[in-house]
Amino acid sequence: MDKESYIAIGLMSGTSVDSIDAAAVKVEITDSSTDVHLIKGISYPIPGCIRDCIFQLFDDGPGALHRLALLNMRLGQLFAKAAQELLMETALNPDRVMVIASHGQTVHHVSLPEKCCGQKVRGSIQIGEPSVIAQTTGIPVVSDFRAGDIAAGGNGAPLAPLLDLILFSGHGKDIAAQNIGGIGNVTWIPKGNKEPLAFDTGPGNMVIDLLVIRYTKGRKHFDRDGKIGRQGKILKGLLDEWMKHPFLALKPPKSTGREEFGTIFLSSLLGDLEPDPDLIRTAEEFTALSIAHAYKNFLPSLPEMVIVTGGGAHNPLIMESLSSHLKETEVLSGNEVGIDIDFKEAVAFAVLGLFRILGKTGNVPEATGACRKAVLGNITHP
Repeated sequence: MDKESYIAIGLMSGTSVDSIDAAAVKVEITDSSTDVHLIKGISYPIPGCIRDCIFQLFDDGPGALHRLALLNMRLGQLFAKAAQELLMETALNPDRVMVIASHGQTVHHVSLPEKCCGQKVRGSIQIGEPSVIAQTTGIPVVSDFRAGDIAAGGNGAPLAPLLDLILFSGHGKDIAAQNIGGIGNVTWIPKGNKEPLAFDTGPGNMVIDLLVIRYTKGRKHFDRDGKIGRQGKILKGLLDEWMKHPFLALKPPKSTGREEFGTIFLSSLLGDLEPDPDLIRTAEEFTALSIAHAYKNFLPSLPEMVIVTGGGAHNPLIMESLSSHLKETEVLSGNEVGIDIDFKEAVAFAVLGLFRILGKTGNVPEATGACRKAVLGNITHP
């Protein structure tokens, strides 16, 4: 059985817009299996001025075309520098890297069909010009992954299930692979030959981070180790109101983003309130409870094991709350099972980019709602 070995780089910037995660990945493929190994991951910081411009774009909406055009090129430069930094730290010769897969920075995502010029469509926009990355590094770039799934009738998200199925299938347990980035998303990998399922569960760190930024007047961007939340208490009445958010009642397949749980949502939930430790603690409980709610309402059965990745896995309050809501389930950090919790999404896109180069399909229709499997991404040559 011949084994082909490839090296790919994945680049990912999440909804928190704090850094670009870059992962160098070795992928070994045979006729019957795919093995994925992280060589190294780095987080390349996004300067505050660029972060502020992106957040301004979020707030301005789709009318800010001038800023969008400039940011697309500027972020392309930044993503290219992240790839170069990774190449330098790994001492990888660019000639050995088959592809750089760049997810880009999502600036707008329309998951539910809306009428446009007489036809209902979905849409998703990621920026970070791939031509800049390709020209700077001399390596082919795959980008614009979500459009292919949307064209096949899907939501364009989540796209991580491909990697989740590679990593966690065949373990003899019903496993929920839960990522907690800005948004929470889960991949259900059942034992046996049952169908997988994946969808966005609701808020991840996004609401918490926005509250922390306002509470600390910009001095902090997240609740490190849940220290601020530890000082507060859960506001039960407020939590009950937040749990009435219509997204949480939607049946999968479904995806969400800043449009649902960003600054507009924050303004509506705060009203006249000022952020404080009580609100931050309540937001952390909101994340954990919405995940448990999604499992109990939309998974075929409760998982035997939950493996948590993303920034939320670093927050002990979220992890403790999730365990308390899923008493019969083993809740583990990805680090406990050998998965780097900070680079899983970048690894996922490295695999998706390699699959595009090889002409292999990358979406999981059970996750996105697509009508068929599709090869995802566009190739930009240097």
